[in-house]
Amino acid sequence: MKQKYTTCVIMDPEMAVYKNSMRITVGDCTYGVSVIGDGEPIVCFHGFSESGNTWDNVKLVNHAMYRIDCIGHGQSDKPRPLEPYTIPAMLEDMHTVINLAVGDKYALMGYSMGARLALLYALQYGDEVQALVLESGSVGIADETERQARVDSDEALAQNIESLDSAWFANMWANVSIFASQQSLPDAVKAKIQARRQHNQVHALANTLRGSGQGIMPYVGDELHRLPCRTLYVSGFLDTKYDGIRQSVFEGQPNVTTHCIEGAGHNTHIEQPEEFSKVVLDFLRD
Repeated sequence: MKQKYTTCVIMDPEMAVYKNSMRITVGDCTYGVSVIGDGEPIVCFHGFSESGNTWDNVKLVNHAMYRIDCIGHGQSDKPRPLEPYTIPAMLEDMHTVINLAVGDKYALMGYSMGARLALLYALQYGDEVQALVLESGSVGIADETERQARVDSDEALAQNIESLDSAWFANMWANVSIFASQQSLPDAVKAKIQARRQHNQVHALANTLRGSGQGIMPYVGDELHRLPCRTLYVSGFLDTKYDGIRQSVFEGQPNVTTHCIEGAGHNTHIEQPEEFSKVVLDFLRD
């Protein structure tokens, strides 16, 4: 396999939205990384159709949050070939990006799609991950029939996105049941979420669903004992699906702490940012 070349460019602070921003090229793909805070490094993976900006209201004192935009999202490239969106390619590129931006010792945090990637990443590169935070994440689908049904569902959604546009997707995605609790958020917060969703390109969303969707993710529910690092799983009380995963899959696992945030749904760090920040910070300090 051809070796990928890598470069890391620190952006001019006058041109960057955040004080510390980077553009890291791995092979043919360039990734956007923004850093907020100072101190111990924690790498942050966002959810589907989001970007690193989703973590804006999370405050982790004495920690530097390295918010990486996944391929096809935010300030990262949005290539048309499918291969960069596949899970093995994503994990390999993320590892290179993290080592260039942060080094080889860091905490890792992911939300939803990002939690799935963070879990797989920790199982693959666990000797580097000092602590792992999973927010509303899946361990994959164990039943083959159910997994194929999810692949088919994601393919249907990908085709709809391609035939319509990002505005259609943003409106549809805002109204799926898992985000019902977000309807009570302040209008300004909802507008920022909607803007991030509309910023996406249709081929990048479709490729993400096909290359690294829930149906594609390998089932790792029986591999959690292999996690070498302290792990925190956070869910919202109003998100019955993922709070159920917290209780049935993660509770009782060795080296795993779980926490349910009252009054929050799927995205606890946006719906209850102060409580989420406190729970994560307490865990990291432990």
